[in-house]
Amino acid sequence: MTTNQEHAGALAALAAGIIWGFLGPFVRGCEDIGISTMQMTCVRYIVVIAVLAPLVWTRRRTAVRPNRWHVLLLIAMGTVGIAANSTLYFQSMTMIPLSTSTVLQYLAPFIVVALSVPLFHERLSATKVVAVAMAFVGCVLCTGLITDPGSMDILGIAFGAVSGFCFGLYTLCSKGLARAGHHPIEVLFYSGMICLVCLAPFCDLPGAIECTVSSVENLVLVVSLGLLMTLLPFTLFNYALDRIEAGKASIITFVEPLTATAIGFLLYGEVLTIEAAIGMAMIMAALVAINRKTEKEIARLR
Repeated sequence: MTTNQEHAGALAALAAGIIWGFLGPFVRGCEDIGISTMQMTCVRYIVVIAVLAPLVWTRRRTAVRPNRWHVLLLIAMGTVGIAANSTLYFQSMTMIPLSTSTVLQYLAPFIVVALSVPLFHERLSATKVVAVAMAFVGCVLCTGLITDPGSMDILGIAFGAVSGFCFGLYTLCSKGLARAGHHPIEVLFYSGMICLVCLAPFCDLPGAIECTVSSVENLVLVVSLGLLMTLLPFTLFNYALDRIEAGKASIITFVEPLTATAIGFLLYGEVLTIEAAIGMAMIMAALVAINRKTEKEIARLR
C-alpha cells in the first residue's frame, strides 16, 4: 500500500465521519412524518439498492466470486452490522439526547482496535491506544454529556451501546471482505439486500413507502437519507477500509461529533462551551496523532 493510497483512505474515512455528523436531523425528521426507526432502515436501503444495482450488474464479470466464508461475513454485516445497528441507533436517537447516542455509538472503535490485532494482525501501538482514548473523551466533552446530560433513559442507553458494538462488527466484516478483494460498492449492495430481507417482514414497509411518496418534502427527506446519509458515507468508509487499518479508520470517524458541534455553533448559534472547545481540540489532536507516521514507518515505505 503506497503512501498516496493510505492518504486517500484516511481522507475517505474523515469524509464519512463528517457526513455522519448530519445524521440526527434526518432521523428525527423521518420520525416526525411517521416513519419508524425500522422503516427508516428499510426505505433508506431501498434507495441505496436501487442506485447500486446497475453498477453491480456492470461489474458482475470482474467481481470476486464469494466463497462460503465471504457469504457468512455478508450475512453478519446485513443482519447485525446494518439492520441491528441502524435500528438500534435510530431508536436511541428518539429516546435520549443525540449527543448521548453519538457517544455510545463510538464505543465501536474500542472494539475494532482490540479485535483487529488477532483478526488482521494490525499493530496495537501506543499511539493508537492513546488516540482512541483521547478521541472518546473529546467526544464526551463535545456533546456536553458531562455538563448537560439531559434525561437518561436506560433502554435508550442500552440501544445506543449495542448499536456501537454492531457497528464495530460491520467494520471488521467489511475489512475482511476488502482484504478478500471485494469492491466497496458490491459489499454495500449485498449487505443492504440482506438487511432489507431481514427487516421488511417485521415492519409496515408499504405504509412507509406510502408515507414517503405522499409529498415532495417527504420524498426528498427519505431519498436524502438514502443517498447522502447512507450510500455516500458507507461507500467512503468501505473504501477507507480497503486502504488503511480498520482501527485507524474507526478512530478517524470520531470527527462526527466534532462536526455536529461545529455545525450547531456556526449555523444554529448554539453556545460553544469551554468543555466543547477542549473536546474538539482533543479529537483534532487524536486525528493528527493517528495519521502521523513515525520515522520507522516512513523508512519501510521507501
